[in-house]
Amino acid sequence: MDSMPDVPPSLDLRTLNSGSPIGSTKEAAVTFDFHGFRILARSAGDPVRVSDITTDFSLFTTEPNGRHDLEIVFRDFGSRPTLPRLQAVQHTPRNVVYRDGDRSFLDYGGRALTVISDGGRRCEIHSDDRHLAHEAAYLTVLSHVGAHFDRSGRTRVHALGLETGGRAVLLLLPGSGGKTTMALRMLQTDGVRVLSEDSPLMRRDGSIDPFPIRIGVRPGTVLPEVPASMRLDIERMEFGPKTLIDMKAFESRLSGPVPIGAILIGKRFTAGASRMVPLPRRAAIRPLISDAVVGLGLYQGVEFVLQSSALELFGKGGLALSRLRTSLAIARRAEVHRFEMGPGIEQTGDVLAGFLRDFAARHAGN
Repeated sequence: MDSMPDVPPSLDLRTLNSGSPIGSTKEAAVTFDFHGFRILARSAGDPVRVSDITTDFSLFTTEPNGRHDLEIVFRDFGSRPTLPRLQAVQHTPRNVVYRDGDRSFLDYGGRALTVISDGGRRCEIHSDDRHLAHEAAYLTVLSHVGAHFDRSGRTRVHALGLETGGRAVLLLLPGSGGKTTMALRMLQTDGVRVLSEDSPLMRRDGSIDPFPIRIGVRPGTVLPEVPASMRLDIERMEFGPKTLIDMKAFESRLSGPVPIGAILIGKRFTAGASRMVPLPRRAAIRPLISDAVVGLGLYQGVEFVLQSSALELFGKGGLALSRLRTSLAIARRAEVHRFEMGPGIEQTGDVLAGFLRDFAARHAGN
């Protein structure tokens, strides 16, 4: 679990001046570009921290150009600042949030401290725990990138996003509902490509943008042929261990932006065979409100972006209304089915693969 992988050759190793915060003369750095939002992550003395976060978002790495919207700096726990007496302004399952002027402090159980400053453009993560520092960085990226997507007219939806026949198919399922299992199966199915295992991006023009970030599976899951260098075992704060798969392992099976084609509303059943049941388009509205407008199942990082309460998330800029309009635009252009999922995993996968094959055939040439 604690073995250190080799540093990927794509990381930028730069020489620093002596006296760097971790006492090393080398710095590892990586730059990401998320549909126009650029993030620089760097660490002096411990390139594994940068390697870990690169596993999450490898397909968004880009060349540095001196411009970034957010800088994440990994530091050791001993370099954390001494805080004055501050009252907690927010509690989440992961951390306690304090504020002092324009700086925010996120305390992860006394084992890590994240400091947000410079108007949210700089994030310092102080921790000696590799896994905790990684998770804090991952959540930081998701929170800022999610806010950027909302500003740029992209709405994340908690779904498995697939492409077949040049159209997107969204499978809406609750957390732990089987999206990862279906994603791994579809990655081995001819004629199917993946947009995102967890959170494709909906646009008001009816298109779906890809958001292919890491896939996380439970330890012991039988994986397709994935090189060891593209797997990473992690420990998480709330949900236990997982094995991450770098999406570069499936780069040839990933899709670019495509128009929406179908929405599948997944429902689990204790017995019986899996099947697809056609529904009217309006049946997709309620699930999309849950999985896109409210964003259940999506990490939204309210501790990073709010000043007082969760109500501000929907108060600033009519965010809920914007997400709703996008969801309605997607629902109007999609055929809708209820995917009744029985207990047989193989048969369920066969039903989904069969639907996608028939869907592509029906829309061929359109």
